[in-house]
Amino acid sequence: MEYRQLGQSDLKISAIGFGAWGIGGFPFWETEGERASTRSIQKAHDLGINFFDTAPVYGFGVSEELIGKALKPVRDKIILATKCGLKWDKKALGSIKKNATKDSIFQEAEDSLRRLQTDWIDLYQVHWPDVETPQEETMEALLKLQEQGKIRHIGVSNYSVNQMKDCLKKGTIVSLQPEYSLVQRTIEAETTPFCVENKIGIIAYSPLASGVLTGKYDKNTKFSDWRSKGIIGQFTGQGFIDNIAKVDKLRNIANELGKTCGELAINWAIHQPGITTALVGVKNEKQIEENLKSAEWKLDSDRLSTIDEIFSVN
Repeated sequence: MEYRQLGQSDLKISAIGFGAWGIGGFPFWETEGERASTRSIQKAHDLGINFFDTAPVYGFGVSEELIGKALKPVRDKIILATKCGLKWDKKALGSIKKNATKDSIFQEAEDSLRRLQTDWIDLYQVHWPDVETPQEETMEALLKLQEQGKIRHIGVSNYSVNQMKDCLKKGTIVSLQPEYSLVQRTIEAETTPFCVENKIGIIAYSPLASGVLTGKYDKNTKFSDWRSKGIIGQFTGQGFIDNIAKVDKLRNIANELGKTCGELAINWAIHQPGITTALVGVKNEKQIEENLKSAEWKLDSDRLSTIDEIFSVN
């Protein structure tokens, strides 16, 4: 496993990270149960993944609890990342609201520390920008937590360049976590260059486009989970159909190389400029083993050009 420095931090994280959204289960995903999720976490660590990314809203605390329990014996050997800024008043998708106020962040940090069974969080990220709260207030809260030793480094997720600039007026952010994959490349135009220039690491989430890039769906697939609700990504309509057509072409390249579509998509992501790590979500040990194969080789320039042509931003 390759390990890379995350921005201007002292953290060296695995090029493939464990994305713990899926193991949280309801209201976003179905899981294979606590035992399978726990085994997948432990297997990931055994195979060299040292970066585990979760959030309170993933299963309304369930994901953090699973991560904390499974990794407690090796806490000093791994890097824990979680988030703040999303709150809920009942366990329902529609009740989730953005809240990055100082009081909320302080309370969320205490709750996350408890669920993760740890005294510190290595990377604490604002999950989504809260435009109703000044970035200055949000950063003041994060800097106070850092001063107290409860968090080591500050990151943001789903932020624009201008929002990151506002953060940098108050202090250092070491990472951005954006959606990034072959079918979602908007960060390449402005965001990636800004992050590279300012030494901000990029933690790519959904490198498999929530399953689309695995090649297991076709244009007639209908999703009944969150993917049908237009939250992020394209899982309905012409955009989805167009993406499936591109994935069909990707499958041809994968077959030539003896790889899967998913392996190609992850491999492509972790070798793009500015990317520190790609977060891969899994349900079981087998998926961990399959996904880690993505880091064992590198695409040649000709195939990279072909893939880039297929998935070029229109």
